[in-house]
Amino acid sequence: MAHGCEECGESFETLSRLRLHDCGGAETGGVSAAGGAESDDVSAAGGSGADTASGSTRDRNGTAAELDERLERVDEGDTGAVREAVAAFESALSAALDEDDGGAAYRDVFWPYYERVSDALDDATRAEGWDLLGDVVDAYDPESDDTLPLATPAIANAVGRYVIRTRVTADVATIPVAALEYLDAVAVNAEDVDESAREEAHAYGWGIGHPDHSVVDRLRARASADIFSVTPTLEHAFYADQYAAVDALERLVRDESIDGTLPRVNRDDMPYRRYLLDCVYGLQTDDHWPEMPRYYDWQEELEYSFELDDAVERRIRDLVAETGFDTDLPDDWTLRDLGI
Repeated sequence: MAHGCEECGESFETLSRLRLHDCGGAETGGVSAAGGAESDDVSAAGGSGADTASGSTRDRNGTAAELDERLERVDEGDTGAVREAVAAFESALSAALDEDDGGAAYRDVFWPYYERVSDALDDATRAEGWDLLGDVVDAYDPESDDTLPLATPAIANAVGRYVIRTRVTADVATIPVAALEYLDAVAVNAEDVDESAREEAHAYGWGIGHPDHSVVDRLRARASADIFSVTPTLEHAFYADQYAAVDALERLVRDESIDGTLPRVNRDDMPYRRYLLDCVYGLQTDDHWPEMPRYYDWQEELEYSFELDDAVERRIRDLVAETGFDTDLPDDWTLRDLGI
């Protein structure tokens, strides 16, 4: 059964996609698709009567007010209040789900608070350390239910910031294994509609080379089922350690058991292994950087710079030639020509 948006007229196969779409006829406050959506068997409507809708609105407004108060406390230095802020965010989103309004109520909560809750978690973690964020990760386990907790995008955002900052300022071995396991679990358990959560998990690539957690093995395990997450995760990995990343790219592109394909109009389907090469598109430019985690300029904060090693470029070029993925490329192709 299709579900139509009363604002823009667009039709969607599921209520989740209807609720989270970027509607031009409503104030959405951000780009399309919010993470943490309910699965398709959960109705976005809490009931059919006006009393139910007005009650849901009261619930949502009440939890939003609580969320504002908790976030203000965090801003004032009460880092412990961040746990209550995340709980209030989850509650406000849950209350918004009960309103039968095509997802407008959900978007009205999600987009204005996504950045604020992410920032609050990051600020509190910088003040208190991983233990605080680890407690939040444990409380909102992405594997504990059939659907991700609604607050997952903001939590994964803070975890991604922590992983990147730790990798750059300390050492990969100092990244808590629990942080990497969390981002991997988000990617594994996210549904298609959980786009924001899936994107936040791309920072998982910064854990490449960890002595106690094999990022490459995990990417290999989900490459055939989750190629659209694995490829941008590999892109992040190049900025963490280009030598370990090119090792991983060679391993995955040569692995013929990764046998999925992407359909193309008037052309042969593209093998997933060819799509993996998209991860190197921006490595020789200064105008294309991974954009996750959202609301976090890690290049500026960490004064980060990157230069692709000539030996790494040569290995990428040799890999492309070896696998025959250069047949559609110009003779003078660059890494940008590998972009999809």
